[in-house]
Amino acid sequence: MVEVASTTLAERQAARTWLARHGAEVDEPTPLLAVRVGARVLATRSYRLYSALSSVFWIVAVLPPIPVPARFLGFTALVVAYPLLQWRRVRTADRAATRVVAPGARPSFRVAAGQVGRWYLAAVATTFGGGAVLCATLAADPVGWAAALVLGAASVALVLGQALRAPVIAEDEASRAVDAALRTYDTRAFAMPFAFTFLAWIDLSADWPWPPARFVPVVAYFVLGVVLHLRAVFEVRDRRLPPGHYGTEPR
Repeated sequence: MVEVASTTLAERQAARTWLARHGAEVDEPTPLLAVRVGARVLATRSYRLYSALSSVFWIVAVLPPIPVPARFLGFTALVVAYPLLQWRRVRTADRAATRVVAPGARPSFRVAAGQVGRWYLAAVATTFGGGAVLCATLAADPVGWAAALVLGAASVALVLGQALRAPVIAEDEASRAVDAALRTYDTRAFAMPFAFTFLAWIDLSADWPWPPARFVPVVAYFVLGVVLHLRAVFEVRDRRLPPGHYGTEPR
């Protein structure tokens, strides 16, 4: 393979750390893995700050002086825009990789779904399906909630669809295993359905005191979302890469 152009030191270091965390210790990752894995790790390094800012915005979003439609719009824009902007860096890196390694066949939907994780897919279905049901039956502001759900579902579908249908970018069995792992990584990092369960609380904040007929279903929906989100995290937490050539052997 010809070296992938413009792999930076930061990308190689980030890829090496990610590979080690998944059971593959290398001194120097292969150029293909450096550009694909490194871009993803670097794209998510600012997520701690992003999470902190999101928490602050969430507190502001449920304050009574803020109109409910503005709460939906502001929160959804924050949750959708930043991950997708970071995901664009990943797509740029993958396009660079395909200029060196010809993309292979797409995996079957069943195989790709297994790589993404069935608990994650269940979390997506429950978040947006359950949210739509609550919006249609209990919403104080159905228009705002529905618009936010549509925007959220579109952003998740964009990343998830790519993870499920993208061709394999690999030069050997090791990079094929990494390609599968990156489908999982992308959905967790750039398409986070759990965030959209908070839309139910934004709608609920329009009423005080909260009537039990609205409060109890929202709590049940949120708790189910938490459970599925945690299962989606833990179903892939201990996955390890199989033995293979991921780069130069450690000294």
